[in-house]
Order: sequence, then structure tokens, then C-alpha cells
Amino acid sequence: MNPERPDQSPITSPRSERVRRIAALSGRSARRKQGHLRVEGPQAVRSLLAERPELALELFLTARAAEDHPELARLAAAAGVPTREVDETLIRAMTREPGGGEGQDRPESGAAGAVSPQGAIAVARLPEESAGAALAAIAALPAEGPLTAVVLHEVRDPGNVGTLLRTADAAGADLVLLTRTSADPYSPKAVRAAVGSTFHLPVIAGAVAPALLDALAGRGITATATSGYASTDLFEAELPERIAWILGNEARGLDEATLAAAPLAVRIPLAGHAESLNVHTAATVCLFETLRRRTR
Repeated sequence: MNPERPDQSPITSPRSERVRRIAALSGRSARRKQGHLRVEGPQAVRSLLAERPELALELFLTARAAEDHPELARLAAAAGVPTREVDETLIRAMTREPGGGEGQDRPESGAAGAVSPQGAIAVARLPEESAGAALAAIAALPAEGPLTAVVLHEVRDPGNVGTLLRTADAAGADLVLLTRTSADPYSPKAVRAAVGSTFHLPVIAGAVAPALLDALAGRGITATATSGYASTDLFEAELPERIAWILGNEARGLDEATLAAAPLAVRIPLAGHAESLNVHTAATVCLFETLRRRTR
């Protein structure tokens, strides 16, 4: 049973304070203040309840969603998470994007009605975000054997963060770390884009790049950067079996200091006239090249 007991009273108005608090979780400052995140859609909610039930606090389902996805209520009951049947208007109000705000608290593009959680929303505890948590996650990794970590450094778009989490999950990554200047992986947009992968592997935000690289080296993990100016071709490089792919900003890539600090840098060969690949495509190539070599 989760030690945080949510308000047990029924929700009847889309203007109620509880609905407003859940809607406010679109903003990073509200997530930090409340210590909660919002998980939308049957697949993401299923992953939360199946893989990280200790984080789940409350589940909201429309009658249609409860009928179409009966496993959600079963998983919630097994985890001791209360399930509440609510009207579709309440679901829409819970995902309403507030106006105003700056930076990562800015509403996502499109009208509030464009966000479709398909009748399923969960509220969950927000995992710790700190440099210490990132270092602890590295220390907890196995001391020997093949291993893949992913570090997102100054990746600013939450949609990109979510798709990168999904790709890292699909490629069998063991850990994803995000530096403080990256988008929040627990924003609704990032969680939606990850389609459940947020809860399939450890995802820790708040890392600091220099200490992170030192900690990786201390565990025998080679930080590997991608750069169009690197002399080593990805497909010809000797990739270490314990590797951490360092991925940089969407527009600028990795800063010079991080590139210089990485023990290994590779370039992805391009055959056409494109000058570069976007960060998600580059990550996909690198991660699946790592996977290909391990499984051949």
C-alpha cells in the first residue's frame, strides 16, 4: 500500500481544486512543488503500474477506458492504488494546459483538446532529481559485463527526450541520465512521447556533466561522444562493451568541454548532402550499432 493517501472524496467538478492541481502538473515548477507527475494514456499508465507500482498514487478512468482496459484497474488494485471512475470532461480538465509560463513550464503546442489521454490518467510520485541520485544510479550498475548507458546533455525539447527514452529502452539500455540543462523527462509531453518506456529503465535527471564523466570512468564505462568532426568512423570504431553514449543539444550538439572530456568520439558517416542528423536519429544509429555488435 502506498504511504501517501490521496483525498478519498469523489471529484464532481472540472473546476475543483484537485483537478486544478493535476492540470498544473504540466509545469515543471508545479511538479517539483507537489512532488508528483501526471501519466496519460493506457500504455504509459500500464507501464507505471506494472513496472513502477511504488510510484503510483491514484488512477482515474472513464467508463469506456475501464471497459477497454480492465487490466489497469487490476494492476492498480494489486498495488493498493485507488481507482476512480470519472467523466470524460474531468479527464479533459486534468490535461488542460495552463497559459503563461516560461521555459519548460510553457504549455505544449496546440489546444488543450489536442491532448488525448484516452480516458486514463494516473498521478505518481516524482522520482528524485539530483546530481547525487545520478551518481548513485551509476554506482548501482553492475561492476562487470556489457552495459549501455545514455546521457542526454542539454537536450531541451521534451518530445525529443521522450522519444530518446523510448529508443534507449528498445535498444536495451541499462540507464538514462539527464543533465540539469535538459528538459524534464517527467513532463507530460516527454512521458507521452516515451509511451511507457519512462518506467521500463532507470531515468535520472539533475546530473552534472564533469562529475558524471568521472563517475562513469570509475565504473569502467567509456563515455562516447558523437561529432561530425571526429576522426573515427562509428562503423569502424572499436566500441567498448561498457559504453555511455553522450548526446547533445538539438541545435549545437555537444559543447567543446564535454567533447574534449569524452575518452572516445565517433562520427556517423553521411553519404548524401545533409550536413548532420538530428539527435534522435543519431542516437538510434549509435544505440542499435551497439546492440548489433553484441548480438551478432
